[in-house]
Amino acid sequence: MAETFTEEQKKILSQFVTNNNSDVYCIKNLPQEVVAVLFAFYSRSEKTFRENLLQIMEQGDLDLSNVNDLYADGEEYSAAKEKAAKFHKKWVLNFGHSSIAEHANIKYALQNISNVFTKIIEDNRLGSFTEKSSRYVIFDKDHFYKPKNIMESEFKEEYLNLMHLLFDTYENLQVPMMQFIRERMPREETVSERAYEASVKAKACDIIRYILPASTLTSLGMAINARCAAHAIRKLLSSPLEESQVIGKKMLEEGKKICPTLLLFADQNPYISETNEKMFEIAKEKIGDNSITLEKPVKIVNYDTDTEDKLVAAMLYPYCSQSYTDILEKVRKMSPEEKENIVDEYLKRMGPHDYPLRGLEHIYFTTELIMDLGAFRDVQRHRIVTQTVQLNTCDHGYETPPDMIAAGFKEDYDLAMIKAKELYNKVKKKFPQEAQYIVPYAYRKQMIFTWNLRELEHFIRLRSSEHGHESYRKLAQQTHEEIEKIFPLLAKYLRVNKNEYYLGRLKSEIQFDEKLKSGNID
Repeated sequence: MAETFTEEQKKILSQFVTNNNSDVYCIKNLPQEVVAVLFAFYSRSEKTFRENLLQIMEQGDLDLSNVNDLYADGEEYSAAKEKAAKFHKKWVLNFGHSSIAEHANIKYALQNISNVFTKIIEDNRLGSFTEKSSRYVIFDKDHFYKPKNIMESEFKEEYLNLMHLLFDTYENLQVPMMQFIRERMPREETVSERAYEASVKAKACDIIRYILPASTLTSLGMAINARCAAHAIRKLLSSPLEESQVIGKKMLEEGKKICPTLLLFADQNPYISETNEKMFEIAKEKIGDNSITLEKPVKIVNYDTDTEDKLVAAMLYPYCSQSYTDILEKVRKMSPEEKENIVDEYLKRMGPHDYPLRGLEHIYFTTELIMDLGAFRDVQRHRIVTQTVQLNTCDHGYETPPDMIAAGFKEDYDLAMIKAKELYNKVKKKFPQEAQYIVPYAYRKQMIFTWNLRELEHFIRLRSSEHGHESYRKLAQQTHEEIEKIFPLLAKYLRVNKNEYYLGRLKSEIQFDEKLKSGNID
């Protein structure tokens, strides 16, 4: 049935929807919990969003004459707040299921948070995160987190001294590293001075970021629905780290100004806190606390059996009316050439910005990875992946960027890494959680990722590109190599850039230029 509105109703609606006459419109100027309730009405009402909005206003459940009154401060807004509270109680608390919270969105701006914390909050799969880049931003030498347990212990002075050593080394290398890059990568005539200097700075930051400790304070923008926000806050309040608990309380306090009722039950969770504590105890008792380092950066530890047949069956399934079992049985009887032709038809038309169709999501691989902490900051963004990671540690050695050696700074770099490990080994015996703040980005971290083939294709294609950081570019290339060893047919369709780059240029091009300049060319 078509909607019919009076002129007065249209005038009211125009404040909150982008049009009054189309089946497609956007919602604006409404408190998040009101939006959540109205979307939830879709499952229990024959009326439209616009009709339900008018109804709750006409019934007097909510006064939207000035939406800013609902959550503003000051005594003059008490009446609006009281009416809002009644609305929440009637429509939110009594609605009966938590999925209503998925239609309310909260945008957080977090600042002065450590890189330890950012990895914890970004572990939430269904949020959107934008973090300050270590490629484009120079970090302040006095801007690092000071864990209370360490600052109130015998390690206080050693911790502060190490932070100053790391940040002084980071700061002292900025100018000489940029000069080194200018010498190795002269500006081309077609490139503006401004663009060139920005590129030089980014490449220098890419190299010296290895020295930054996980205590480095940064900023983060976060958009998340209220249901996921409640779960994220529960995890923070249940964390053994004081920083997580403090920020979790602040996020709850500020989030309630946007979604007061939908975050009502975001609280410390004994299941999370007590289970994590107990599992650490069991792991130490049954497995031991000695560290064993993965022998190579990428290792496939588990994968679907009969993978290629299952992939072809999944590709054909939406175009058939038979059961998956019947389709799979017929696929198994096909020749290798027939199967390859089907995979080829499914994928060969992809353009450079296309994602594969979803048939690839039915094939899974579990990989064990080891990478420097700096690389993990980028790789973690692939949140469709199921990620299980170990704590930051100095137990698995550290990466040294080749340009750190070429520029002549290896001695200073190694000293910083050695000093960090010495203090880490002391602190972790008493404060294993807080010891994470000491770890520089250069140190390696172990994890297992379970991802479907579609996300794996995205990871390999994106992270092996010439614009990626060398550390995760190699990781993406090696992941492709490991799959190629087991499933050459699949690897054929995983788009990978196998080139090696130096300061953004192909190494082969640079070698050719050097030969040309020296006259030593065939």
